[in-house]
Amino acid sequence: MKDKIDIVIQGGVWPNTKSTIETYFQLPFVNNIIFSTWEDDREKIDFQASKIVFSKPPANDGGGNLNYQIISSRNGLKECVTDVVIKMRSDQTILTDEMIKMKHFYEENTNGHDVFVLGLMGLDLPSHPYHPQDHVFWGKIQDVKEIFDIPLSNWTTYKPNGEEDFSKNMRSPIYLGAYKYARISEIAKKHIENPHEYLLDNSPKRHEAFEEYGRIREECFKPFPRINLNWHKFNQGYPYSFYYDQGERYG
Repeated sequence: MKDKIDIVIQGGVWPNTKSTIETYFQLPFVNNIIFSTWEDDREKIDFQASKIVFSKPPANDGGGNLNYQIISSRNGLKECVTDVVIKMRSDQTILTDEMIKMKHFYEENTNGHDVFVLGLMGLDLPSHPYHPQDHVFWGKIQDVKEIFDIPLSNWTTYKPNGEEDFSKNMRSPIYLGAYKYARISEIAKKHIENPHEYLLDNSPKRHEAFEEYGRIREECFKPFPRINLNWHKFNQGYPYSFYYDQGERYG
């Protein structure tokens, strides 16, 4: 199906979930909406989607709920049948006008195998290598599936003072991004296989990861321009200024 797009919404059931699904069904290019969630949330379902997928929660969250994202995304994407798919989180809503703008931007700028994201870390410090933002993954079905066709994470969330310590814990988007870049780069593969050396905030060879990231940055991911997004988890829009100061860049 070349003219239609399947959307996977993955995560827990939020107060916005029903209205978000109803909003996306209004889009003329949508084929199916797959909601991929957890067995524990089965009784919270009070809405309809094209298909609802229930998965068993992982024993280890993988750090920052990473394994939850991998499992629910992977299982939801199995139900997609369109050439192009969108993977989204359940704690957010993008309004229909913004979604139409994103579709046009994707179609006008894709090379056919890149995955478009809300933001992509740049090369000016402070920043983080191999770091796509994980709110939206928009691209060809096989390219999006590859992001989650990876091992589950053995990391755990480390919060010694109430905040995650990324000198001892890998950032979840780096885990996803580095595995994707490793499909096209043996150097990136070495980096994800040796994260303590290359991928933590205080890794001694982090500069080497930046060098390779700079060479291949837009071969796997490209950023959308800024959009309006309701991030219900924090009752705010997408914090572009905050992430820009951390090195994130946009289309």
